[in-house]
Amino acid sequence: MIILLLLLVSACASWALWVIHTRRFEKATASLPSLPGLPLLGNAMLFIGNTEKILQNLQNIADLAFKHKGTVKIWLGPKLYVALANPDDVQVVLDNCLDKDVVYRFLRPWLGYGLFVAPLELWKSHRKVMRSVFNNKVVEDYLAVFAAQADVLVEKLDVMVGKGDFDVLKFITACTLDIVFETAMGERMDVQEKPDTPYLRARQTVMTILNMRFFKVWLQPDFLFNLTSYAKEHDESIKLTHKFTDEVVKKKRMEYEKNKHNNNTDSKMKAVLDLLFGREIEFTDEQLREHIDSITIAGNDTTALTIAYTLMLLGMNKDAQEKVIEEQRLIFGDSKRGATKEDIPQMMYLERVIKESMRLYTVVPIIARNVDKDVYLPGSGITLPAGTGTVVGSFAMHRSPAVWGPDAEKFDPDRFLPERSVDRHRAAFVPFSFGPRNCIGRNYGMLILKSIMSRIIRSYKIDADEVGPLKMELLLFPIRGHQIRITRRDD
Repeated sequence: MIILLLLLVSACASWALWVIHTRRFEKATASLPSLPGLPLLGNAMLFIGNTEKILQNLQNIADLAFKHKGTVKIWLGPKLYVALANPDDVQVVLDNCLDKDVVYRFLRPWLGYGLFVAPLELWKSHRKVMRSVFNNKVVEDYLAVFAAQADVLVEKLDVMVGKGDFDVLKFITACTLDIVFETAMGERMDVQEKPDTPYLRARQTVMTILNMRFFKVWLQPDFLFNLTSYAKEHDESIKLTHKFTDEVVKKKRMEYEKNKHNNNTDSKMKAVLDLLFGREIEFTDEQLREHIDSITIAGNDTTALTIAYTLMLLGMNKDAQEKVIEEQRLIFGDSKRGATKEDIPQMMYLERVIKESMRLYTVVPIIARNVDKDVYLPGSGITLPAGTGTVVGSFAMHRSPAVWGPDAEKFDPDRFLPERSVDRHRAAFVPFSFGPRNCIGRNYGMLILKSIMSRIIRSYKIDADEVGPLKMELLLFPIRGHQIRITRRDD
């Protein structure tokens, strides 16, 4: 009886604290629509279920938002989130709210304080250094690596000629991993030749467990997660990936110190890691590992997925595919050589195709930020109080008829022609995020995208039926995979 009484008192106290805590936030956002929720849990039930169902729930939230100036509020327990799909409000949030939301904490055991999840003050100082490393001149030096790995990819794809539908993503991912490892770390991994290694298995294990933690609310509290078998598997896999990067960092530091002592200026291509030694900030080995892991982990899958979606869309839209190959022939003739820095700017139609692919299939479908000061949203006409979480619905906004017109669902690369883009809102298209904390590797990523797409499309004709239903994990995936068919262009 005493235990029941204590539980009742505890529940009443929790309810009272919840009401007091939420009153200020409810008052500030009283004009925003919301979905029905449960006491204490709020709308958390929307994020229970399989990843296809979760994506559908997010689309329902977006549909409600579009009826109310592109904004809707969601309660996840005691935390208020405001979901945004209005470019005016998206620009304000991404320009002014630079602190990542608390949900990104699940990445911290893996990525530490690397640039992707770094606390705001650390991010400000480290971003300046990293920006100088990712300048155009540096990343253009990597084009030879892109070309060499694209050649291997084309060779690997050749075994699928005439074999019917296959999931192209695994081939693309192996290629982009080889590119990212060599250009970020200066190490040849040969993933395309040896796709099954302990490091890669550990990497995939961590990604799988992180997906579960993001979308299974009972695994989010650390004390509950640590009671599961996943916790040990998670920690051991992260330890293995860290060990690999730590060894590379130590090796590269020894090479740097040796060259500095001997006044040796090596003229060979320098990887990102090589360029981070001797900067105005003297990074520790741990910080170097965190930054390099952030590049190789956060940057690789997004690039591979974009290529896979773009191939599917070209396979479904033969007129666009013909325009791409016509442009490629004007640049390369019949040559299968890799793209140079002179070739890349000429791929204007291919760039529009890639951008339209990123619009329709935004591989990072949401961006979450913490509101650390009161922020006025001009599109919604409200002031968000500090302590609110915001969710930018990139996927939803990129398909919004209010932003992109009544044909928003249609594949139309020419919507990115300069004359059709001039009046478009600056924050209407955010595949690389937006504002001061946008993706630092966006130019690097676009070079990889163009280089690989150019090489594939000059070698193969692509066929595809439809993308089909989608699911949201950490990133956006088609449920049945990226299915395409290929035949040789030479045939």
